[in-house]
Amino acid sequence: MTEAEDLGPAARGALDELSEILRADGAELRVRTASTASITFELDLSNSSCPECVMPRELLVDIYRSRLAEVDPDILSVVIIDPRET
Repeated sequence: MTEAEDLGPAARGALDELSEILRADGAELRVRTASTASITFELDLSNSSCPECVMPRELLVDIYRSRLAEVDPDILSVVIIDPRET
């Protein structure tokens, strides 16, 4: 699986809900890969006027992992690729 559409409806709904956290700062998480047990995101800061205002990667991982686990306990791994850390 490679697209968010390949995830279950509950996980997709949670991702839509969580996207609001980043949208306020002009950021977006794009699904790079997804399987029944893991999701890898890429943090897109190209529309952010303040990339340093976006929550740190570790905090985003904790929030996303926690929320996704609530709606889909099979998702065990959440990875976020953050351009601020490359």
